[in-house]
Amino acid sequence: MRTTEKVTVRSTKHKDYPGGFVVRWPSNGKRLAKPFSNEADALEWAKERRKELGDVGQGFGSIHERERAAVMFWRGFVESVPDAKPPELLAILQDYAETWKATRSSVTVQAAVDAYEVAKKAEGLRPMSLQGLRSRCGRFAKSHGDRLICTITTAEISDWILSLSATRQRGQVKGKGAKSSELGQVGLLAKRNQRLAISGLFNYAKTRGWVKENPVTDAARPKPPKTRPGVLRPGEVARFFGALESAAPALMSFWAVRFFAGIRDQEALRMDWSMIDLAGGEIHLPDTVTKTGHPRTVKIEAALAAFLTPYVQPSGAIVSSSAMARRYHLAKALAVLQTEDAEAATKGKENGKEPPRAFPVPMPSNAARHSFAAFHLIGFRHAGETAIQLGHGGSPELLHRHYKGIASEAEAKAFWAIRPAAGPANVIPVGEPAEPTVPKSKPKKKIVG
Repeated sequence: MRTTEKVTVRSTKHKDYPGGFVVRWPSNGKRLAKPFSNEADALEWAKERRKELGDVGQGFGSIHERERAAVMFWRGFVESVPDAKPPELLAILQDYAETWKATRSSVTVQAAVDAYEVAKKAEGLRPMSLQGLRSRCGRFAKSHGDRLICTITTAEISDWILSLSATRQRGQVKGKGAKSSELGQVGLLAKRNQRLAISGLFNYAKTRGWVKENPVTDAARPKPPKTRPGVLRPGEVARFFGALESAAPALMSFWAVRFFAGIRDQEALRMDWSMIDLAGGEIHLPDTVTKTGHPRTVKIEAALAAFLTPYVQPSGAIVSSSAMARRYHLAKALAVLQTEDAEAATKGKENGKEPPRAFPVPMPSNAARHSFAAFHLIGFRHAGETAIQLGHGGSPELLHRHYKGIASEAEAKAFWAIRPAAGPANVIPVGEPAEPTVPKSKPKKKIVG
């Protein structure tokens, strides 16, 4: 029997129902009755009762008074907003049920971050990439770590991303008394990278059933302004290597492969001398070294060979694995350049002349690789070859969009002509073979017959 059939209207002559009509309906396992003095009123009341019970009454019996109050509240709410159409009550209840179930199986943001890091490590993510993930997701956990990850809303994520403040000034460690306002806002590029990191976190949480949807999908999207890659001019590159040669020779090979082969910073840190074939004029980077996980062969140009030859070894890392040691030696070289610039500025004032352009400290982000790309593209005029050297996938048109017009042919020629200031006299750069020695032939003896 259907629920609507359980609400009945009958005429009666029973003494307990003097009106002559009675409506009966189910309620909490019982059947209740209500008398009416005329059939029209009884039918109208029964009609409303059937609407309230609906087909669900078949499985659940009558509606409890609290449930009836909830339905009446919802009807009143819908009537109070005639200009808007709220979602159906069933859809709201279903969505709430999913959210409530998620809270029952969800975990805190901090627990999700810890599990995410373990998963990425198991997938083979490299240590430096893990460090970046740990730093960005850890920063989010610092603000929301105790919250269930399923309770974080899109609005909260947007507000958090857009309000990020720098934790330290570039080149200076944040002091105990420094205020966040003094350190300024995080750049748009950093905010975009932060957004990408926590989006990956929520995607992982979704696969674990800890969240229903990724709230970062519709969160604020910082849009960094399009800027040209920062490069160093040939004169600046020559000065930089001159300072390294005098104050920090331990960094010469490391920076040489970055400026003259376009090798990425982290790739250079993982490089070993056994990967460098000076005689063959190539650097062989295995998949364990490259960012993409694909092996790459890089051609050694004459400039690079000149810088590597004095330091070549059979094997071993080309630079110290200690970040502190690298920063220390780089600071020494930059100090030499700043001293030179200060002296030039003083002399310029004394002579009433404009001082030469000072060396940029700190250097533009990723300046070595950008300089290589710009000068290789214009110097060799082969975007495909430049892309191979850089380890780029996809169309070489990407290079033209980023690097076209940054450098002139004259600058490219000057860049590839840079050599060590005081290199050994017997250094023969690859691509410039020594003149072969032709033995002089001995005069033939005349045979007198």
